Amino acid sequence: MNDIDRATFLNVLERQASAIQYVANRLGSATLARAIDLINECSGRCVFLGMGKMGAIGRKAAGTFASLGTPAMFVQPSEALHGDLGMITKHDLLLALSYSGETDEVLRVAETVRPWGVQVIAFTSTSDNSLAKLADVVLEVHVPAEAIDGWNVPTCSTTATLAVCDALAVVVMQKRHFSVDDFARLHPGGSLGRQLRIRVSDVMYSGDKLPIIRTDATLRDAIIEMTSKSLGATMIADSVGCLRGLLTDGDIRRTIQRHENPLDMSVEQLMTPSPRTCAPDGLAAAALAVMEAYRVTVLPVVDGAKIVGMVHFHDLVQARLA
Repeated sequence: MNDIDRATFLNVLERQASAIQYVANRLGSATLARAIDLINECSGRCVFLGMGKMGAIGRKAAGTFASLGTPAMFVQPSEALHGDLGMITKHDLLLALSYSGETDEVLRVAETVRPWGVQVIAFTSTSDNSLAKLADVVLEVHVPAEAIDGWNVPTCSTTATLAVCDALAVVVMQKRHFSVDDFARLHPGGSLGRQLRIRVSDVMYSGDKLPIIRTDATLRDAIIEMTSKSLGATMIADSVGCLRGLLTDGDIRRTIQRHENPLDMSVEQLMTPSPRTCAPDGLAAAALAVMEAYRVTVLPVVDGAKIVGMVHFHDLVQARLA
């Protein structure tokens, strides 16, 4: 990539980011609150509507809403005018996307369903166009310019509209107390499904496979325990089985470099106290993220402070979580 191409590429990204910030700064709190309430209180489905590029944004937004616990669908406006209006009921909420606010097919659908009692949220550039005048709530997604000077190719405007839709979906998800478990039930397939389905308890080592020594053990004891369990670390527990620390292969190598005769040293002198841990009912993918962030290969699994297991990085990778 030459310098001109790179400069153009970065300029487009900067304009897209600036457009989102511009829209965020202009959206009023009262308007947003009303839109959020309409979505949250909808007893039917959120029906997204849009033509062309805005239609593509509407399809994606409907998918995001549905995956985050808000029933939603996309209706193609021209198809709706030829029979697909039957997909919309009086219990639904219409989310109409048109930057100009003058898209004929979108207007005709909105005009048709309004008498049924269907409320409308308009995603458009101004509050004084035809679509805005039909709507109960107008979310102005006006942007200063598109990404290409002198061209009206939908770029910044579609990006900003999509960002607003995503933000609304997340807010309503939180208001509805939609949990990770709820999300997992809606995503049983693929790598995302695995990440949301597999718990730490499904992949952890437990019972006789756990490397555990007491606080009064020596480094010699630790090496023997680690060798027999082959996890590259051992947990240090107190007399009632609560985690006190962790000793790893790396700790042993560093100890040997610093001390001439370390084998009879107490592990309490050498261990990492209060190491990072995970819970047995936590997501295995979350445990993997902690390992990657802090560059560790094992995590003790505790229930409260009680040791119940250990997870190893390699096993999480083999579970196709990475």
